[in-house]
Amino acid sequence: MRGVGAATIFNGQGGGRLADWHDIALDMYLKQGLGADKISRELGLPFGTVNSFLYRWRKRNGGAPEKDASVGLSERLLSILKKKLGTEFEASDLCDRLGVSKRVLQAAIEDLREQGYIIVCQDDHIKLHKVAPEETNEHVVDWQGDRVIRFGVVSDTHLGSKWQQLTHLNTLYNMFDREGIDTVYHAGDVTEGVNMRRGHEFEVFVHGADAQVEYVVEKYPRRSGIVTKFITGNHDHSAIKHAGHDIGVAIANKRSDMVYLGRSQARVHLTPNCVLEINHPLDGAAYALSYGLQKMIDAMSGGEKPNIYLGGHHHKAMYLFYRNIHAFECGTTQAQTPWMRGKRMPAHMGGWIIEVHVDEEGTVTRCKGEFVPFYTALENDY
Repeated sequence: MRGVGAATIFNGQGGGRLADWHDIALDMYLKQGLGADKISRELGLPFGTVNSFLYRWRKRNGGAPEKDASVGLSERLLSILKKKLGTEFEASDLCDRLGVSKRVLQAAIEDLREQGYIIVCQDDHIKLHKVAPEETNEHVVDWQGDRVIRFGVVSDTHLGSKWQQLTHLNTLYNMFDREGIDTVYHAGDVTEGVNMRRGHEFEVFVHGADAQVEYVVEKYPRRSGIVTKFITGNHDHSAIKHAGHDIGVAIANKRSDMVYLGRSQARVHLTPNCVLEINHPLDGAAYALSYGLQKMIDAMSGGEKPNIYLGGHHHKAMYLFYRNIHAFECGTTQAQTPWMRGKRMPAHMGGWIIEVHVDEEGTVTRCKGEFVPFYTALENDY
């Protein structure tokens, strides 16, 4: 195939026509499954020329089969950005290095963003962030006038940790299923994360953010009719620090029953007059069990207070009614780790079933929570 070069195609030598390379490239793309990189090398054509042609063809034909042609460019761009994580690149420089136009570069950036990479473009400068920008996550549930709203709550599952309690997590979902619960809220730290501290690599059995995402996709409980709506926590955000990758997006892309609500916090309007706030704070354990909840609620301004508050991160379980907020510490399905034991921090293993009664306007009239505890940690619960 290398005998068909750019000169033959563009200059018409040997009777070649400009359209000939289109047909050849399309045949290599559709029948041989080759991407733009390899096609451009085989035909002796600029990568940008071939990639632009395939992009236009996909756009005219419903986008399929997109993956084979685009993956090479996206991976090359990601490799460049990762080598100097957090450094700004000029768009023109990236275009020259990749041999593409700005439009094609933007398409590759959008592809990486859809995978969860935090890439910011400003004034023709492009950067893969290692610190997640702050965001406001507001969600509205389509309330149908139900007077009783029930949902499950889990938190700090830390999948990939040697101390994860996957059996207990599945037991909770079996109970949710039997109880007819169709929505479970997860208050963060879905995964154990990577390089959280010195020696952390010895506490995990699934190494690397991508591998932990795949483990969650495969192992996180899946029950027909149940949707898990989750935020990410500081352990999940370690992938942003080391690779600029928001794994919440990656998990949600691969599990239709897992809906990503955002990083660290989210507000969910269960009804027009009932707001559920989910938060994964960054503070440490306090001397008193209720102290973290009290200080969090004290910091809330009157007009922004939720009706229900779910707090992760602390691996504790409790209910507190304070400043007209029904506040819950969500517990964990990770056993006490040696690091926690050294810090004298217990782990309250379990999850919640919460029931909210509302009036015709959706205002909370009653709220009750049932904590489902687990008293025994299972060893090597992989």
